[in-house]
Amino acid sequence: MSHEHILYERRGAVALVTLNRPERLNAWTRTMYQESRAAVEAANADPEVGAVIFTGAGRAYCAGADVGGWQREMDETGERRGSGVVEGDDTWIHFLSRQEKPTIAAVNGTAVGVGVTHTLPMDIRIASDQARFGMFFIKMGLTPEVAASYYLSQMVGTARALEWCLTARMVEAEEAREAGLVAEVVPHERLLQRALELGEHLAAQPPGAVKRIRRLFIANAVDGNLDSVLAKEAHALDQSRRSPAHREAVDAFVEKRKPNFSGL
Repeated sequence: MSHEHILYERRGAVALVTLNRPERLNAWTRTMYQESRAAVEAANADPEVGAVIFTGAGRAYCAGADVGGWQREMDETGERRGSGVVEGDDTWIHFLSRQEKPTIAAVNGTAVGVGVTHTLPMDIRIASDQARFGMFFIKMGLTPEVAASYYLSQMVGTARALEWCLTARMVEAEEAREAGLVAEVVPHERLLQRALELGEHLAAQPPGAVKRIRRLFIANAVDGNLDSVLAKEAHALDQSRRSPAHREAVDAFVEKRKPNFSGL
């Protein structure tokens, strides 16, 4: 699979997507967005893949949008198109929510603007101890995107999310972990190894249960009706109880062995 702004490779049961414009600190482009979608689709179509990891080439994860590209567009056309992630009906959020395989962001360095917000709909974020996060939208006279006003508020609290967005200060990795933006911080040289370990762990779980859990949380996080939440959980649990994976888990527990969810 050949791409212009990303790299795509298989590492065991994990698909690794690397944002690959290191000379521009992996600045985000529409091409990068389109290629990222294609990579996620390829991973979801591959029965040997159980999880997808995003990381960045070089010293940054993604230093925000390609502002030089903005300038060229504005000079040539008098207007600027967006980054693609929230355009049309099929946004990055809707796209990821339809996928069956979990996504992990392994933030290896600076992540700014869309470099942060495109990771928010992913399932898990981990960071290198060299990672830094910046909600720089206000510096460009812009507002947050990719439902950041929802996701970031849920993860770190509205007061902290507002402070990060209004001050546009850089947030160090450990503060991001303490706030809840990332699940863990690891030494820089171990980041990819840890991400792959986590990806392999997720890939070893029963795929049907992974799919149902992800869909439950995506749907119920925005559902204020308790009866509706309970009904969706009951439906998912009923499906799970009837699944071969559940039977395999019960048998393995009784037989004191590790369950084998391959092909289930």
